[in-house]
Amino acid sequence: MSTLTAPGPARATGAADADLLFDAPGPKGRRRILIGSVLVTLIILALAAAALFQLGQAGQLAYPKWRYFLGQSVVSYLGRALADTLLVTVMAAALSFPLGILLGWARMNRLRLIRVLFGAWIDTMRAIPMLLLIYFFLLAVPRWGPTLSPFWMLTVPIVMCSSATTAEVFRSGVLALDRGQSEAAQVLGLSEAQTMRLILAPQALRLMLPTLITQLVTILKDSSLGYVVAYLELMYAGRLLTSSARVTAHLDVYLPAYVIIAVIYVLINWALGALARRVEARTR
Repeated sequence: MSTLTAPGPARATGAADADLLFDAPGPKGRRRILIGSVLVTLIILALAAAALFQLGQAGQLAYPKWRYFLGQSVVSYLGRALADTLLVTVMAAALSFPLGILLGWARMNRLRLIRVLFGAWIDTMRAIPMLLLIYFFLLAVPRWGPTLSPFWMLTVPIVMCSSATTAEVFRSGVLALDRGQSEAAQVLGLSEAQTMRLILAPQALRLMLPTLITQLVTILKDSSLGYVVAYLELMYAGRLLTSSARVTAHLDVYLPAYVIIAVIYVLINWALGALARRVEARTR
C-alpha cells in the first residue's frame, strides 16, 4: 500500500514565472546587483543635489517665492482652478464612458455597414491628437455655428477621444468572455441585444472597471489642455499666477507654481491609481 507524501511548500506564481524568464542570480550576482543599485542611487542623489544647488544659486528656492503661494487669495484661486479641473474631468468621464460602451457595442454589430462606420469613427478619434480637436472647436466651429463656452470647447474633444478608447476597452472585455455564453443565450431564445444587455455587458463592465478608473487619470491630464481655450484649469491658473506675481510682487514664481501644480496632479492620480488597484484586486 503506497504512502502519500506531503506536498512541498507551494511556490508563488510570480516567482515561478520569473524563474522561467531568467535564472536566479547566485551570491556573486546578487552582490553585483546590490553594488549597481547603490551606485545608481548615489548618482541620482548627486544629480538631485546638483540640481538643487543650481536652483538655489539662481534664487529659485528663495522663501519669498514660495511664501507667495500661502496667501489666501492665491490659495483660493488655486482651489477654484482645481474645482474647475475636476469638473471637466467628471463631466468628460460621465459622458465618454456610456458613449464609449455604446460605440463598442455598435462596433460588434452583426451588420457589416454599422461595424465599418462605427469602427472608422473609433479609429479616427483614437488617431487624431486631442489638441487638434480643441483647435478645431476653437477656430473652425465658430465660423459655421454657435461659439461654445471654454468649458465645452475642452470637454467635447476629451469626450470624443476618451469614448473611442473606452469603446475598444469594452469590446476587448466582451471578446475576452467565453463564447459559449452567447451561444447558450441564443439557444434560450434571447436576442442579440438581450444577450449583450443581460449577460455580456455586466461581465465586461466588471472586468473593465479598473481600466475605467485608470482612464480617469488620462482624462484629468488631458484637462491641462484647457490653456488653449483659456479655461481656468490648474495649468492655465499657474500661467496667470506667474504673470500676476511678476507684475504685482516683482517675483519670478515659475518653479514654485508648477511644482505645486505637479504635486496636486500627483496626489490625485496616485489616489485614482490606488483605487484602481484595490478595485482590480476585489474583482479578481
